[in-house]
This record gives sequence, C-alpha cells and structure tokens, in this order.
Amino acid sequence: MDEPTRPVWKTDESQAIDDSIANLLRQMLLAIVGMFVAFLLAEWLSGRWLAGLDGIAGFTARGLTFALLGSAAIYLTSARPIRVALAAQQRAIESHEQSLRDQNAQHALTGRIQAAFEMAESDQDSFEVVSRALDTVLDAPAELLLADSSRAHLRLVAVAAEHGGPGCGVETPWSCPAVRRSKTMVFERSTDLDACPKLHDRSSAGAAQSAMCVPVTVLGTPMGVVHTTGAAGQTPTGPERVAVEALAEQAGSRIGVLRAMAASELQATTDPLTGLLNRRSLEAELTAMRDRHAEYAIAFIDLDHFKALNDTHGHETGDRALRSFARLLRRAVRDADLICRYGGEEFVVVFPDATVLDAEPVVERVVAKLSESVRSGDVPAFTISVGLSDSTMSAGHTEAIRRADEAMFRAKQTGRDRIVRSAAQSEDAGAHGVMRPADLHPVAGS
Repeated sequence: MDEPTRPVWKTDESQAIDDSIANLLRQMLLAIVGMFVAFLLAEWLSGRWLAGLDGIAGFTARGLTFALLGSAAIYLTSARPIRVALAAQQRAIESHEQSLRDQNAQHALTGRIQAAFEMAESDQDSFEVVSRALDTVLDAPAELLLADSSRAHLRLVAVAAEHGGPGCGVETPWSCPAVRRSKTMVFERSTDLDACPKLHDRSSAGAAQSAMCVPVTVLGTPMGVVHTTGAAGQTPTGPERVAVEALAEQAGSRIGVLRAMAASELQATTDPLTGLLNRRSLEAELTAMRDRHAEYAIAFIDLDHFKALNDTHGHETGDRALRSFARLLRRAVRDADLICRYGGEEFVVVFPDATVLDAEPVVERVVAKLSESVRSGDVPAFTISVGLSDSTMSAGHTEAIRRADEAMFRAKQTGRDRIVRSAAQSEDAGAHGVMRPADLHPVAGS
C-alpha cells in the first residue's frame, strides 16, 4: 500500500516544528507516567523497608524516597528528553525563519529582475539586464549564449558585467546538452567521464572546473543557455541555482515577448509580398517628417501594362516581377530613403532632405538598372512610369503624393516608360513637365 504523503503546503521546516511539538507532548505524557510509577515504587519501598518507622520519621522517610525516585523519573522520562526536544524545536524554528528570509530575499530579487526586464524595449536592452543580473545572483564568470535568427548558431550576447564570461565554445543550440535536453545541467568536475565535452576541452590545459548550464526558452523553443563556471566541485548553491533558473526563464520570456511584438509590428507595417513598407506605415513616417519640418522628395512609380503581364504570364510571374522590382529599388536608393508598395503595381519612394532635382538622378539610375535586370530573363521585360514631386510646393504629404501621382499619370498619357516632374516644379522641363523618355525598349504590345 502506498505511504501517505505530506500535504503540499507543508514545508520541511514547518513539518519539523510540528514533529518537535508532538515530541514535546509525548515527553510531558511520559513525565506524568514516570511520576505515577515513582509514587508506586516509593510506596512499595516504604512498605518493605520503612514499615517500622512511624510518625514524622516515617512520613519524612517516605517523602524523601518519593522525591528522590520522582526526580530520577522526571529526569529520565521528561527533563532530559524535553530539553533535547526544546533545543530541536528552537533549531527548527530558526531554520524555518531563515528559510522564510531566504525566500523573501529570493522573491525580492526575482521582482527586481522582472521589473528590469519589463523596462527593456529591445533584445539589446534585455541582454544588458542579463549582464547586470548575473553579477547580482552569482559571484563567478557567467554568460548568455543565444541562437541567431537562423537558429543554426549560438552567439554570445551577454556576460557578467564584473566577472566576465567563461567563454564556452559551443556553436549551435543542439550542440549544447542543456539546450538539447531542455533542462539544467550541473557538472561537478570537467575531468569526469560524463562532463560536457566543451567544458573538458576548455580545462584540458589548466585546472579542472565545475559548470552549470541553464537552458533559455524563447517562445516555447530552447534557444540559448546561461553558462557559469567555478572551481572543481564548487557548483552554485541551491539559492544560486534557483536564481539563475529564474533569470533564464525571465530572460527567455521577455525576449520572446519583444520578438513577438516586433514580428507583429513588422507584419502590420510591411507589405507581405515584397517586404517593403505598406501605405499606412509610409503615411505615418511622412507625418513624423512633417512634425519635424523635414523636406523630402517623392517618386510615384507604376509598372507599365502590369495587368497584361499578369494575364499573359500568370499571377505568379507578376508576383515575381513585383518582388524583383522591390529588390532593385532597395539596391538603388540610400538606406535612409523610404520605399513603399503603395498598392497593386504602384510604388512610392521618399527621399528625405532632398528635392526633385536631387531625386531625379536616383530614379534615372533605377530605370537603367531595371533595363539591365529584365535582360537577364528572370521575369518578362517591363517598364515603369515615374512622377516626381517634393515638399517645397506642397501643403502636406497628401498633396505631395497627389502631385507625384498626377505627374506619373501624365507619364502614362505621354507614352509611358518615362519620368515626369510635377507641373508646379518643372517650369524648365517643357509642357506639363514631361522629361525625355527613358532609354528602354518595351516588348511589343506593352
């Protein structure tokens, strides 16, 4: 039959106190029994050896006999065991109080670490929290290794601010036993047969050492490890291990939250097909530029005869053409420029701190690169019509985009495959600001 289990709310310390109290009660009961036995024994001895004594002498002799026997009985059955029980109870109470103090300190530390992580707004912020926390919970070299975006390599992202890192050479998540098994691994000595090979390799040229490795789980997947080392046989104590495990858990949780938020924000602000900004996020960026009173130029780009390309070659080819053009735009413009898939086959490029005259050579370069790209045969040949405007002649970004859109429409009307400035900004460019057609050769019927 199974043994009865202690209630889950019972700690070892509280159980020890309960046991001490129960033992004290038993000793008190034994004291009562001992006194009773001493009384009976005193009466027996008095009746056998002190029967000839009467009066005060007999009463005194019986009293002394009972006192001696009773004292001996109390000492043997109660006084000494009670003293031992009281001492044990005192030790249990002190141990319980110390345990409570340790738990309170652990909870306070965990709360501070959690508060620090809650203020972290990026992965790098989280790594800095880990660096500081490692020195708080350990007095030894420690580090955090985390998988990169490919999940194929582990990279060092945080080390203890004061003690530095032990320098584990593990390169991939699944090469680490703690990550692979998804549980804390403790190695007493690097020379042991079952020690981690990476630990053994590091200590082969020097003194043996111990290590503890705690996996870090991000969004439900083991993605890294908190690694610490010490002298051989001196692994982290129980409270230190609990603290490191709590740190690893909170680090993984916060990094997971931040990455989930980043992925959600990226999904909300980018076009899923091309990875460029979507219309909503572009307008938010332009609003911020307006608030900073920043100037900018805008290129409104439309792929010519895109519907015919889709109908002739299929939507998959059309999607491939859009992705190819998006990559071309990224290569042609500056890192600070904003590229947006505005809708369908329409793209908008914003050039901060630029005018139409600054943006025009960049767009001409895009046209030239497109001509080179379509010759490779990856996608059917296509051309673009471009309208240019800037913020100097517009009351806001809505008007700037509208002017660029109107210029693009005039490029369509005048034969496509060309760049046109906004009429308000192209007084030197001829009627309606039409520029010379780009040096492209569209396929027949395009």
